[in-house]
Amino acid sequence: MRKKRIIAIDGPAASGKSTVAHEAAKRLNCVYVDSGAFYRGVTWKMLQEGVNTKNPVAVLPVLLKSKWKFEVRDRAVVFSIDGVEPGEALRDKDVREAVSDIAAMPAVRAFVVAKLRNLKKLGSLAMEGRDIGSVVFPKTPYKFYLDANPEQRAERRHAELIARGETEKAQEVFESLKRRDEKDSTRKTAPLKVAAGAYVIDTAHYDAEGVARMVLERIKELEAPRTDKMINPIWYSIACNFFWICLRLVNNIKFYGLQNVPKTGGVIIASNHASYIDPPAVGACTYRTRMTHFMARDTLFKKGFMHWFLHKVGVIPLDRDKGDVKAMRTAIHLLKSGASVALFPEGTRSENGELQQAKPGIGFLVAKGATPVVPVYVHGAYEAWSKHSDGWSRKPVHVVFGQLITSEEIQRLGKGREAYPLIGELIMERIAELKEKFEAGQITE
Repeated sequence: MRKKRIIAIDGPAASGKSTVAHEAAKRLNCVYVDSGAFYRGVTWKMLQEGVNTKNPVAVLPVLLKSKWKFEVRDRAVVFSIDGVEPGEALRDKDVREAVSDIAAMPAVRAFVVAKLRNLKKLGSLAMEGRDIGSVVFPKTPYKFYLDANPEQRAERRHAELIARGETEKAQEVFESLKRRDEKDSTRKTAPLKVAAGAYVIDTAHYDAEGVARMVLERIKELEAPRTDKMINPIWYSIACNFFWICLRLVNNIKFYGLQNVPKTGGVIIASNHASYIDPPAVGACTYRTRMTHFMARDTLFKKGFMHWFLHKVGVIPLDRDKGDVKAMRTAIHLLKSGASVALFPEGTRSENGELQQAKPGIGFLVAKGATPVVPVYVHGAYEAWSKHSDGWSRKPVHVVFGQLITSEEIQRLGKGREAYPLIGELIMERIAELKEKFEAGQITE
């Protein structure tokens, strides 16, 4: 299950926040929240009650007595105050002119911030405002700051007002916006500013669709696995050298065709699976060329040393009982980032040491990763340590790396779901060919 997203979109008036936040909410299945509407709601309430909007002493008692109710309607938060929905009245000129004074009051901001934070219970949010990333949700990684020069923003706001039937002149809108900018950026409590870590976009150079696309791309980048952090090179080196020494001493391990493994670029290492020995054997051999991420069943990731160790050496946990979307996305991202990913197409260890059919997931991963495949045959591992044996025995182990199955070969099998099983069959055929050649004595050092 995906964790809740809090997308904070800040910026001055008429910078395009609303359009972008709406689009982000729509595409990412979030609830849209206009934090400015909350401050306009307070302002509207004070005007309704005849309260001086410049006097905090007069505002606070009325605010604290007010009853706010929230609901989600068409994937957006709407509210009522004392049983009345302000609706379009929040956009009235008198509300717009007075809201900066109301929003500058510390007590009002504390009241509204508490309400905004409480909306987390609704799920993922796309929230626009002026201090969402800096004050309301400072820990969210999804921070954006939209900006444009005052003239362009005033032009946008004037067009919005004309569309609503208002008659303000363009110069009046420009002067009003400048006053609002001044108040928002100089107030003592939560002034308008770029939050730490925010992604800044100058909306003057893009249309709304372009800005929304940039926001979505940035979110995608933030959620992509950190390939530079997934393998600890020191621990990976220690592990591979340890396994190599053990396998050399116990099983006199030998490898063939390692030159078939590309030193750079995304590649899948696909091996048969008959023994506990297979992963360390393949890993210890490929380490002589490059570091490789292995996919392994998630049940191995128990608390304690194994959990810590497997993460240190970049192993990707995989739930074999269901389609593990997260694991597949991680592997695909790694491949497209130029990493090497090792897996076992058969999915689990062989019962009798013979080759098995490939699981559907291998075809999907190869197709989506758009990378070549190196078929690998591990010989003797079943005899050395099968799932039925009592332990590790001194049987020789050989690891054979076959010629690369190119992306062009894979693409010739077709596209879509129909191609996935064909890809799996091709890989297992190549592994079977390696097995046949090795057993016939055709593969030597």
